Amino acid sequence: MLQSKPPSGRRVLIAGGGVAAIETVLALRAASGGVAFDVTVLAPGRDLVYRPLSVGEPFGRPLLKRYALDAICADLGATLVHDVLGAVDGYRKTVTTGSGIELGYDALVVATGARATESLPNAFTFFADTDPEDFQWIVREVEEGVTRTIAFVVPLTSGWPLPLYELALMTAERAWAVGAGDVAFTLVTPEDSPLAIFQGAGSHAVARLLGVAGIEVESNTYAHDYDGRVVRLSPGDRRLAADRVVALPSLSGPDIAGLPLDANRFVRVDDHGRVPGLDGVYAVGDATTFAIKQGGIAAQQADAVAALIARGSDVDAARQPAPRPHLRAILLTGRDPLYLTATITGGESITSNASRDCPWWPPHKIAARHLAPYLADHEQRGAAPVLDLHRG
Repeated sequence: MLQSKPPSGRRVLIAGGGVAAIETVLALRAASGGVAFDVTVLAPGRDLVYRPLSVGEPFGRPLLKRYALDAICADLGATLVHDVLGAVDGYRKTVTTGSGIELGYDALVVATGARATESLPNAFTFFADTDPEDFQWIVREVEEGVTRTIAFVVPLTSGWPLPLYELALMTAERAWAVGAGDVAFTLVTPEDSPLAIFQGAGSHAVARLLGVAGIEVESNTYAHDYDGRVVRLSPGDRRLAADRVVALPSLSGPDIAGLPLDANRFVRVDDHGRVPGLDGVYAVGDATTFAIKQGGIAAQQADAVAALIARGSDVDAARQPAPRPHLRAILLTGRDPLYLTATITGGESITSNASRDCPWWPPHKIAARHLAPYLADHEQRGAAPVLDLHRG
């Protein structure tokens, strides 16, 4: 059954229930200037999961947060539909959901995120939004002296390697705290330097942290096999002994029928977030071909797309300079966090900085223009717990 067009306002359909989706709702409200929009959020889950703090779960820091989408949508005046985006018909301006329902739109924002899969057989894969506390058994092995060698592996298609650096640093800190100083830690990454997206001052600061923590770095290196005892590395067909291997998942696109996709099934977009060849269709966040898969970047993309939709026409968007993303990240270390910033052009940083003081407000892990203060306001009013980065 096709959803009928509302009598007033433009129909905006936002597919997804994560940071990019809710930031789009908030940004559209802020940019609309009183124009009425009929907003529908199509989301498969019941909660907005605040994933970046999940790395603290295995270390006794229960910081993974979930916010009820029905409450958020009710607060923002949006309609919530629990279902998945199955296919897009750009000619009819409709989508088909996983359960076969058709929904119409005037503007469609695809914010479904990426698909995460195991990247290295026999390794422990850290899935941030499912059961991050599962990593706790490896931490316990370190504390008990059972595990002596650990490799942390960044896959080629991770999209955002920072969580693995956090796991490595916090595990090394825990080993030091319990007197297990003889554990050997190695971080294996295809990057040419630690957290290379922050090339310059940011990357150098991360390298210093790893050195102080006693974590060896194998850069420009790929892990392609692990038999439970030895990791095979390339180039050079080298071998690294490891009692345990921890890896981030590999990411691929959402593979949505009716949308232009690249070889890895990510949605193609131009520099303004528009999906080529489809009028009124946009995509933001991890679902897109943009190389960096990070919540703050996704929020900036959502802000730009919301501005286009609110303006009512994006015909002149191509004449405007493409937005230059500003990357902001908090690196949890087991002690005081490190705050990293970078200006991004063409998917690479052109300048970066590192500080022990947070240069943005509120100091949330995801520096989203609208979502961060929205959640902070909820926390101050007691609707959600405060995110404490320094606890434990």
